[in-house]
Amino acid sequence: MISYEQALSKLLSLVEYIDVEEVNLEEAHHRVLAVDAISSRDQPPFDTSAMDGYAVKKIDKVPHKNLSVIGKVTAGNSFARSISKGEAVRIFTGAPMPKGSNSVLIQEDTIPLESGITICEKFEKKDFVRKKGCDYKAGEILIQKGKILSSFDIALLASMNLPLPKVKRQPRISIISTGDELVFPGTVPGPNQIVASNTFGLKALMKKWGATCHILPIARDNKLSLEKALEIAVPADLVITVGGASVGDHDYVSEVFRNIKVEYSFYKVAMRPGKPILAGKNKGTIFVGLPGNPVSALVCAHLFLKPLIGKMLGTRELINIEKKAFLQNDLPENGKRKHFMRALLKDGYLEVCKNQDSSLLSVLQKANSLAIREPNEPPAKKGDLISYLELD
Repeated sequence: MISYEQALSKLLSLVEYIDVEEVNLEEAHHRVLAVDAISSRDQPPFDTSAMDGYAVKKIDKVPHKNLSVIGKVTAGNSFARSISKGEAVRIFTGAPMPKGSNSVLIQEDTIPLESGITICEKFEKKDFVRKKGCDYKAGEILIQKGKILSSFDIALLASMNLPLPKVKRQPRISIISTGDELVFPGTVPGPNQIVASNTFGLKALMKKWGATCHILPIARDNKLSLEKALEIAVPADLVITVGGASVGDHDYVSEVFRNIKVEYSFYKVAMRPGKPILAGKNKGTIFVGLPGNPVSALVCAHLFLKPLIGKMLGTRELINIEKKAFLQNDLPENGKRKHFMRALLKDGYLEVCKNQDSSLLSVLQKANSLAIREPNEPPAKKGDLISYLELD
């Protein structure tokens, strides 16, 4: 067995370059930007009015002063001539400031006259002008490559007039559950069968992390069935098998991986849950065999597959970051393997779930964190600081 840290390093070293593609802006949400987004022009591209009112010279903003209104300008249009002292142009929000003007007198601070306006005794001194380039300037890197694009990023790209952003291709993933005892949801289980759950939780996670994922038919507990499933699993960037990775009489994943020339990176990790995990590569496809217990499979997905997909996509946003919180309950001495324990984080305190059986999905569903216990770590007391990872 190797340590969790060694296994993760070996797994990430298997990653190769993922292609770049252009997508329509409306399809770019939650994709990973492949190149820096650089502005090609100033925003706004000219001085604009921030309010409805009158464009004037700032020196003319004097209480009770009369100004001649010589025209108006609206958003999307311009005023032909330059403003002189004592003149004003009716202006609306977003309209370009006329030449010669440098301030806006808001309409609430004026009294209309037959051919002009009078400035009220009390008025806003602010100019209400959005200067050219006040949002961003030409040549600025506004979004760095590797960013998972949010809705606000999409709006910014649209304002930059980038309708076809370059993003990383979504990794293609195939998932195969193994076991004679499994049936898909919607099927009436036989007397000795259970409903497959891991596959669907894994697909949801892969999709959230930016991959496209296909669930393949269940492979039965024989080598031929698994070999056929693996044949239709490729081409793919990543093939995940669930179950059958241990050393039982009906656990064939390791043997079949060897038969199809998967070059092993590691097999078995000194961790709980998830000891019987293996990984390797054949040509351009990475193969990962996850344990069959539901909690083991899904926790291993967070610990290994999330950063793996992050490296495929070239983003650091999927790296698991250790944090610290105060322990809410006492913990006994840990064993020889690193233990990732389901826990609930609330208001800076981490309560570790009492039952850590790796078959209990209901406990995982309630958890939002994984408390980390190092090998042979001594007992921990309530109030101690403890490391944890967030579950998402």
